[in-house]
Amino acid sequence: MSAKEKPDVTIVGGGLAGLATGIALADSGFDTAIVEARRKPASDVFGFLLWPPGTRTLRWLGALPEAAKAGSELESLTWFVSGKKDTWLSVRLDELGCGTFLGILPSRLEEILRDTALRAGVRILDSVEDWSLVRERASWTLRAERADGPVELRTPLLIGADGANSRLREELGLASSRWQPSGQVIVTGVGGPLPSRESRQALSSTGSGGCVSLGEEHSWLYTVAHESEATDPERTLRHYASLDPEPAAAFEQVRRTAVVRPWNITVPRWSTDGALLMGDAAHGMLPHFGLGGSLTLEDVPILREVVEEALRTGDTCAARLSAFQQRRRARVAYAQRTSNQWARLLSNRAPGIQTARDLAVRRLVKDMSLVERFYRELASPSVPALSTRMRMLLL
Repeated sequence: MSAKEKPDVTIVGGGLAGLATGIALADSGFDTAIVEARRKPASDVFGFLLWPPGTRTLRWLGALPEAAKAGSELESLTWFVSGKKDTWLSVRLDELGCGTFLGILPSRLEEILRDTALRAGVRILDSVEDWSLVRERASWTLRAERADGPVELRTPLLIGADGANSRLREELGLASSRWQPSGQVIVTGVGGPLPSRESRQALSSTGSGGCVSLGEEHSWLYTVAHESEATDPERTLRHYASLDPEPAAAFEQVRRTAVVRPWNITVPRWSTDGALLMGDAAHGMLPHFGLGGSLTLEDVPILREVVEEALRTGDTCAARLSAFQQRRRARVAYAQRTSNQWARLLSNRAPGIQTARDLAVRRLVKDMSLVERFYRELASPSVPALSTRMRMLLL
């Protein structure tokens, strides 16, 4: 016989998106349950680079002090074209005055958020082997199959926080489409510590490589390349060390590499009656600017406001829940466009593309006030000013 529960909100997905949302809703007094397949965080093969809007949400949730201890508060961001001394660009993040940039292992952040969620009273149902869903009048019944027996959740509101490959999105019949840079792959791994607290990116004629400090013991190392050049992932990842000597020692501690085909996802409609998508389930991002995790965390305060109003009034229809998408649309769309444009430049083999990219970096070096303004505005929860966007496009 099934154990039966009646939470106010059931969240499908217990990663960054689901845990952060669960904390926010539980803090508002809602009985909240999370359904998750995994028993523990996945092994790390990449890192999070969280921008100030994301770290402000962590502070709001009460999780930033512990996350900052576990990760690395970044002091600078550096771009350069390999072999060209006049195309180095470095932004002092700690002097922008817009908040904390944080590098952290995903598994460590998930552990911190899980502990915070449990303290807030969130019911986390992990190790879910399968689940089924039925809509009945104004509520959902989700039946979760677990090793210790089935659990039946009857809830007026479902939140899809189960990532870009969201099963809940499919079950709800919400359409989506994907786009990926042609032929592009990212080879990624977690290595040893960097000598400084920064994010670095080296551009070359064959693509790019980067590293992000994740704390005193780890860093995130990656190479963006054409798929034809990534047949030996470890060698491809180590190619970055030949472009930038700074993280060379960190490569010696890489134990596992992964090859990822980056893609983003567009979902025209994020809600239906009694259900709402957020995070990567609603707006999966390319990782090239490191904005995906931050955008997910940015969702949470606005999502809580919309959910509070819906549950307070007893009206969880799609029209009311769509207020969340309306309030997030411009910011998400701009971030996706920016990441897409950068991705096209990194491994595009069209004649003249790399030359134009290098020239743009050279021009940026000569106008650091524009660079700082761009990062300061992108680090706010709004869209950069039109004047800033136009000047960046004209480079």
